[in-house]
Amino acid sequence: MSTRGSSGGDSFTAMGFTITTWVECMKVSGLIPNLTGTAWKHGPTEAYKGQFMKGLSHGFGVYQDHAGVLYAGEWVNGQSHGYGMQTYEDGSCYVGQYKCGLKHGSGHFQFRNGGAHAGEYFAGKMHGFGVYRYSDGQRYEGAWREGNRKGLGMCSSAYGEPQSGLWDDDFLKISSFAVNYTRVLDAVQTTQLLLFHSQVARTAAEKAYNILRVDDMVNRAVAAAENAANAAAVASSMAIQMEQRDRWVEHDFPMQMV
Repeated sequence: MSTRGSSGGDSFTAMGFTITTWVECMKVSGLIPNLTGTAWKHGPTEAYKGQFMKGLSHGFGVYQDHAGVLYAGEWVNGQSHGYGMQTYEDGSCYVGQYKCGLKHGSGHFQFRNGGAHAGEYFAGKMHGFGVYRYSDGQRYEGAWREGNRKGLGMCSSAYGEPQSGLWDDDFLKISSFAVNYTRVLDAVQTTQLLLFHSQVARTAAEKAYNILRVDDMVNRAVAAAENAANAAAVASSMAIQMEQRDRWVEHDFPMQMV
């Protein structure tokens, strides 16, 4: 997401948290190259309220466009960069890390249809390890590449036997009987879950506290972002740990991660 942000006094709710934009600050419009500090910049189709540096959104701020997409979080040189929370016009919500305007790092995406994904993102797409809970009750946990299930993973549902093995572009490539679930989970936990916890629950919280405090309302937004990060990490951990039960027969299989 690239710059600008929210109208005065508005509030929005995402992932169970409510953020209210802060009170009066300098109101400007148009391009002001040397603008530095805190201001409310508005235009015909979008608005931004927050911190600026040399005319660009930089620091902490809230952005909203004409379609209702709203982002609250960190900015660097006019782009969402760091930790943030974004809601979409259809009610979907993402909480997590951004890089150069794209979802990048660890995050949690709640979709309008009831599905949800918690895991890693790369250049705006699910990429790395992730847990996806589908609206029909199915759940996939394992490797992703460019938005598709690809690599070692397991898909389970309430109506049938879980399928685990190597996936390729959303399809199971190797039979579910070829891979031991315990070994799948061990590989996932040792290589990816620790990264997820450290980035979301610790790094995000630390960065949030280091954001310059504009006023009391900004502090509330920072606290909400930190709580959302911790909640996403805990929810993902619990979702995975609930599956740790002795219901699989050990099979030898060379571990591969794609």
